[in-house]
Amino acid sequence: MKRKIFLLGALALCLTGCGQKKQAKTPNSSEQKAIQAKAEQLQKAEENKVITRTFVFPKDDKGTQQTQIVTYVGNTFKKLETINVTATDEELKKGIQQVGVEEAQKQLRESFNKDDAFKEALTVPGFTADLTLENENEYKVTITYDFEAMDVKKAEGMTYFKNNHLPELLKLTPSQFADNLINAGASEQK
Repeated sequence: MKRKIFLLGALALCLTGCGQKKQAKTPNSSEQKAIQAKAEQLQKAEENKVITRTFVFPKDDKGTQQTQIVTYVGNTFKKLETINVTATDEELKKGIQQVGVEEAQKQLRESFNKDDAFKEALTVPGFTADLTLENENEYKVTITYDFEAMDVKKAEGMTYFKNNHLPELLKLTPSQFADNLINAGASEQK
């Protein structure tokens, strides 16, 4: 019996020794400075993070669906890509059936490039446009503004860019631009 009590006492002593908490160590001033420096580095990295957001508008009454992909760092635009996928009308479908998709795409691109303001815009580095006939039912127009390569000052004076509100766009922050897209009916794709 004494032996059992002794074993129980030893076991209780052993268990209480295992369960003791260690005192939390308070960082000294050099450790606090290192922690603060890491936090600042993380914040700067977050501010310099390249962000790409995609916004999609519902199809309009002509069957066009617009997607806008905006890339930015902080309050600086890097790139804006606008993609319009449009349903072909009956006249265009008949033309495609007569000449085939490849020839119809060639003819569409030629007509697309006849506009003088648009031709002038294509001379600006960093601005590109492409028209692709996806099939006989739809075509896609992709317009890209690469602001890192684009001569924005030159572009702002051109008719095409004025008509597409480039000067107003560049007065906005990317967050304001995104809010405007959402307010205009776009939904953000995650």
